[in-house]
Amino acid sequence: MNKYEANSQQETRRDSVVRLALLVLMAFIVFIASAQAAQPVRIGVLAFRPKPNTLAQWQPLAGVFKQAMPGREFVIDALTLAEMEKAVAERQLDFVLTNPGHYVLLNKRFGLTSPIATLVVDESGHLARAFGGVIFTRVDMAKIDSLASLRGKKIAVVGTDSLGAYQMQAYELKREGIRLPQEAKLMVTGQPQDKVVEAVLDGRADAGFVRTGILEALAREGKLDAGKLKVLNSQNPPGFPVQVSTRLYPEWPFAALPHVDEHLAQHVAASLFLLDDHSAAAKVMKIHGFVIPGDYSSVADVLRELRAPPFEETPLFTLEDVVIQYRGQILAALFAGGLVMFLMLRLMWTKRKLNEEHRLVLRQQQQMQHMAFYDMLTMLPNRRLLHDRLAQTVAASRRNKRYSALMFLDLDNFKPLNDVHGHEVGDLLLVEAARRLKSCVREVDTVARLGGDEFVVLLSELGAREDESVVQARIVAEKIRAALSNAYRLTIVHDESPGTLVEHHCSASIGVTLFMDHDGRPEEIIKKADAAMYQAKDMGRNRIHFSNGTG
Repeated sequence: MNKYEANSQQETRRDSVVRLALLVLMAFIVFIASAQAAQPVRIGVLAFRPKPNTLAQWQPLAGVFKQAMPGREFVIDALTLAEMEKAVAERQLDFVLTNPGHYVLLNKRFGLTSPIATLVVDESGHLARAFGGVIFTRVDMAKIDSLASLRGKKIAVVGTDSLGAYQMQAYELKREGIRLPQEAKLMVTGQPQDKVVEAVLDGRADAGFVRTGILEALAREGKLDAGKLKVLNSQNPPGFPVQVSTRLYPEWPFAALPHVDEHLAQHVAASLFLLDDHSAAAKVMKIHGFVIPGDYSSVADVLRELRAPPFEETPLFTLEDVVIQYRGQILAALFAGGLVMFLMLRLMWTKRKLNEEHRLVLRQQQQMQHMAFYDMLTMLPNRRLLHDRLAQTVAASRRNKRYSALMFLDLDNFKPLNDVHGHEVGDLLLVEAARRLKSCVREVDTVARLGGDEFVVLLSELGAREDESVVQARIVAEKIRAALSNAYRLTIVHDESPGTLVEHHCSASIGVTLFMDHDGRPEEIIKKADAAMYQAKDMGRNRIHFSNGTG
């Protein structure tokens, strides 16, 4: 065998080894992918009733997800508070559906992600995505007519760990200067909340705390004569169907654990938003579906203020403790500090007068520059600045191979407000609409006003695939449409007279276009989104329409 033949055989053996290694690697990859696909997606639901009842109620949710994602298996687990915390800590779950207070605890202790949806329930025959607390007493208790009159009274509660039946009310009382349980007597009845109502009616307690809807439900069932009770600190939130004594907080959140794939989380969120409240699954679960997630920071504020879990750790020495113990010294220090501050202010005022003209020429140069790039009514970027940012986004999308989206919005039913109340009131609505739009997007995104009631939202750095980017853009567009559809409460001020409150409803028609490898001018992208917006208007307004024809 010559040298050439030996080298040829060596190369042949090497090629065979390489091919074998590639086949093994491909088989391993297929095995791992199959194993991941075979693993079921586990959804933990908090069981505040017996587990079999909870499981029976929420089992149809697995079918909803299975129908949307046939290649995956979904399992519903009904868990107690302790069981859910253990399952989340050990990463045995992928998603959770629990009450707002428990979600805050899980988020704080185990790093749960932000909610992807908020539950919508039936509240006395009306849709409700929020709930609150009720503080009540008997009608014959004439001396109890305000929150302040509860100081020193006996109050019936189911327990101190319930958000809607204790913590919301305790938070309102603390804002009125009454600290629980130090400044009132708590009578713990345990669940259900019917026991709290019974304790107040038979005179064992002066007042009681329950969640919204409880009193109305007992009255419907013939278990309560509503005329025997009165609600304290009654609130009247627009569109809320039952009596409430506190501010409203978002209903149960649906959230993902940190290890969940973002693509799966997006598909689950889309399935929740598309759940029809007239479907068989929704009827079995006794819900009206899910909406864009609410803001649960207000729930965290309540728990933090009350030092309730997960904020139960008490500081060694609080500011309130300092004020109580060193009140005299603090007053003396404030007086001395005030005197020193007065002298310093006099010196600063003298110096300020010397520089006043120079500064005036500068809060003017800045104003002129600001006027060139921003809308003076809403303080949003104007068309000129939008074009600049859009050009930058086009270049970045082309470079990073990721889609971006442009939304063109026009407010429906805006002109009647101007015709009836004048442009000043219309300007108030535009300012509020701008604020709502900014709250719906990220800081890296741009909200601009082109003029009149036309707005533009620029979303950058979406997905690498068009279908994925459409889902992302639609979620933001739905969030915007929901925010702009809420009632506008506008106060008209007439000289020295008290203001007049005007309530107005208007929706938004939204046109959306995606782009990545766009070679044209920014104005062409705006025109495509504008055309899509007019399609939304032609289809009946208060709609979202994509430039590719998707409604």
